[in-house]
Amino acid sequence: MLIKCRKIVVFMLLTGLLLVPAVACRRETTDNAPYNASGKTIRFGYITADQLHSPAVMVMKEKKLLEAAGFNVEWHEYIAGSYTIQDMAAGKLDFANCGVAPIIINHSQGMNLAILSGSNQEGSSLVVTDLIKTITDLDGKTIATPGLGSIQDTIIVRLEMMNNITIKHTTMEVTDMPDFLRSGEIDGFIAWAPHPANAVSHNAGHELLTSHDVLVNHQCCVMVTEADTLKNDPETVNKVLEIYLEAYRWFLENQDEAIELLVMTTGISEDVIRRAITTVKYAWPPYCNADSIADIAQGLINAGRITTKEAELDDFVKSLYQPGLMETITGTKRPD
Repeated sequence: MLIKCRKIVVFMLLTGLLLVPAVACRRETTDNAPYNASGKTIRFGYITADQLHSPAVMVMKEKKLLEAAGFNVEWHEYIAGSYTIQDMAAGKLDFANCGVAPIIINHSQGMNLAILSGSNQEGSSLVVTDLIKTITDLDGKTIATPGLGSIQDTIIVRLEMMNNITIKHTTMEVTDMPDFLRSGEIDGFIAWAPHPANAVSHNAGHELLTSHDVLVNHQCCVMVTEADTLKNDPETVNKVLEIYLEAYRWFLENQDEAIELLVMTTGISEDVIRRAITTVKYAWPPYCNADSIADIAQGLINAGRITTKEAELDDFVKSLYQPGLMETITGTKRPD
């Protein structure tokens, strides 16, 4: 039985998961003129079974909030962020919600991207066989990730560098990972919540660590568009972000209904959802952790995944992360 909303909000405050919003999203465009979508088609990409990391997308999609504003929406699902950004580069997406690491990689390679909002921080876990007890036991083992360049793969690379070990990376869909672990074809996997918690609940393995143990308060998923879209059609970008923020706020303020929606959309039990959500951090307004973006970029530089010069890192992050619209919509300033 679902507990009362007041109780869960108190719980999430105590665990650092929720900062209760004190301001409402504005319902007009930046010039105070009403916006009429007039049947405009937008293409929005999201990650498979990623509802806990992208709650605003779940709420927008299930409650048809974009459609209610007059948009025609094409939803596109991807198994990992790298594929999402590839399609954005190919002109197949207008907006997306995915991990920040593939966005950093593609931005460094010349794709002009604009991060508009954060979605979550932390929220991934490494599940391994019972034979693996410590991080050093991972040396030489095969660990599945959602894909090269994903934030989860980036965490594994960071583990290797921090502990002087070598891990064999393999890629697969997060929903397939528990079965491959049970069959012994992999030694472990790292994935976004709630899939690790669900695997543990079905005795597929045990949790060795969470992403908090490797990168404290790391930025995970974000909302992104291309810089040209922001420049050429700011009214549409503003309206989509406004609706995104309203959906995000609804998720935070209506936890009973939100958890019911998570159970319905994931097919995972309420008990597992409640345990999994404790590994994810949300905040209002959902500004990105810019220091974390820089730290992840630095790690990608160290690992040879991107060639951005360290001396240019601050400018790189400023060119990528564009919080100005959120400041206007919410009437708040981004934390320094």
